[in-house]
Amino acid sequence: MYKDLFIKITYFYTTFLTIKTKTMKRNLLYSLLVMFLLSFSSNAQVSMVGVGATGDWGIDADLTSTDGVTWTLDNFIMPGGEFKFRLDHGWTVNWGANGFPTGTGTQDGPNIVAIAGTYNVTFNQSTGEYAFTGGNPIPAVKLIGTAVADVNGLTLITSDAENYHYNNATLLDGTAQFDVDTAIYGGDTFPGGVVSDATLFIPVVGGDYSSITLNIATGEYTFTAAPIFQVISITGSGATGWGNDTDLTTTDGINYTLSGLTLSTGEIKFRQAHDWAVNWGDVAWPTGVATAGGPNIPSVAGTYSVTFNKDTGEYNFFFPLVSLIGSATGGWGDGFDFDMTTTDGVNYAKANFTLIDGQTKFREGHSWAVNWGGDTWPTGVATSGGPNIPSVPGAYDITFNKLTGDYNFAPALANVTFDNGNFKVYPNPSQNVWNVASANEAITSIQIVDVLGKTVMTVAPQATSAVIDAAALNSGIYFARIATASATSTIKLVRN
Repeated sequence: MYKDLFIKITYFYTTFLTIKTKTMKRNLLYSLLVMFLLSFSSNAQVSMVGVGATGDWGIDADLTSTDGVTWTLDNFIMPGGEFKFRLDHGWTVNWGANGFPTGTGTQDGPNIVAIAGTYNVTFNQSTGEYAFTGGNPIPAVKLIGTAVADVNGLTLITSDAENYHYNNATLLDGTAQFDVDTAIYGGDTFPGGVVSDATLFIPVVGGDYSSITLNIATGEYTFTAAPIFQVISITGSGATGWGNDTDLTTTDGINYTLSGLTLSTGEIKFRQAHDWAVNWGDVAWPTGVATAGGPNIPSVAGTYSVTFNKDTGEYNFFFPLVSLIGSATGGWGDGFDFDMTTTDGVNYAKANFTLIDGQTKFREGHSWAVNWGGDTWPTGVATSGGPNIPSVPGAYDITFNKLTGDYNFAPALANVTFDNGNFKVYPNPSQNVWNVASANEAITSIQIVDVLGKTVMTVAPQATSAVIDAAALNSGIYFARIATASATSTIKLVRN
């Protein structure tokens, strides 16, 4: 990069000296300077990340580019497995697809499954097209036929160039064949068999299939039907009302889960198939062992994640785990999550937490399946899968609302010097209002924060005085973070 920078500067300077006219020199210098700044400011970085590329979802392998569009990396050793392309070492812009060694990556597409080997890598940032060359030839396998709704077929993936699979497919009543590098193979049995020549057609029964497999060495294929599981739901006065069901999900028909369930104080039960013929209950909260036809479970208001074991009756209502992670916390990989606390499963807090220079995000369950980010600092509204939050080093009291996405990084109260010389608050204690006055400058903002670090009120007076209405607040201790253009202060408030 520095070599290119030196060449550009030399070129600009030499060109400038050859211009004789003062006006021409000035105009050309301006144009060349704009070109230079634009080229220097567009230093994007495309990389590969994941166990299939670098062995770790927190480690990037950078590609290089001479035009900011086509990126390359030569003689790169890949361990094999899942990976993605991404921009600037973050997840705001990333590409994935189902094809290897070639394909077209799409934003937030599926993880690419690589086969172990040494490759020359090319990636087009504009189109998403990628190619891995230099390794052993890897056959491309598709399922085609009238049973496949997509006229392009379903592309199977592999990690060993022999066993291919496609997960979670919906097929139609019809026939199917396998396309292996444009050579067509069929069979005459279903749901399993051995492929033969192109004269045979696999008779497919329409439905959902958890996996389709083909071993190109032996010709064996399988269509595994997705299992049909009983529907288990939660109903009751503590949920959405008796007879109104909220369904849980399962992958094995035994262990059922649900995330983001909002309950009120009341009673609930588990039941099967939206009917009272089979139901479970118990007297314990938030965990217990439900029995068939047991009593109603008492519920406490909050937003919960739920687990229920259909065989044993064990259940658990717990607040979802939300944490901070990122380069500002020390790293993006596992082990760099810092858990926040909550009392209701909605409002999360982390007190007196130190960030370093970098970026951060909120995520649930130490996983990227559910995460939130925003592009403003120190406050903003995070969105699901949003951009990394830019951070400023320091110690903060952090709050995050899981439902609205509102977040706030406020200077930690434990580290604040209570210098009230620039401001006056009266009456304090108060039952109804606090009057805030600045000695000299207009007050730009006032944040009222409770003892848990949660911002309960924000005003922007843009005047030397303001009135804070405390009538809606509970009795207790609060803190006012008062700011002008040149001064800040935190003052302890008491609401009687």
